[in-house]
Amino acid sequence: MYCETLEGKKIEKHIAKAKRICGKISTCASVAVAYVYCGMNALAVNIKHDYQVSTTIGDVNPEGLIIGLAVWIARLIGIGMLIWGIYGYVTARKDGEAESMNGALGKLISGLVLVCMPSVLKGLGIIA
Repeated sequence: MYCETLEGKKIEKHIAKAKRICGKISTCASVAVAYVYCGMNALAVNIKHDYQVSTTIGDVNPEGLIIGLAVWIARLIGIGMLIWGIYGYVTARKDGEAESMNGALGKLISGLVLVCMPSVLKGLGIIA
């Protein structure tokens, strides 16, 4: 769009500025919608209170809160170890290093055990 007058050039500048602002607003709206729809639930604090040590004390269950917090922390650490193990295995596989692949597999298995900690503790009979 070519405008020969000085006033026409001002209008073009305002139109370009409005387009930039609309682009930024639409980007912010897209990020907000993606955040709402794809929120990471792993970081939400949802500590279960129904974990019980084999010998409970009446109706008050402070052990359940402590065990729930410990399981939540173990799961967060397990997720980190899983990601670290996958990255380490892929890079070791690419470089062809067998020793690094063994270490990465150890991290993967440890991370999986930490993520599945409630099932492991129930299987061992530690929690009911």
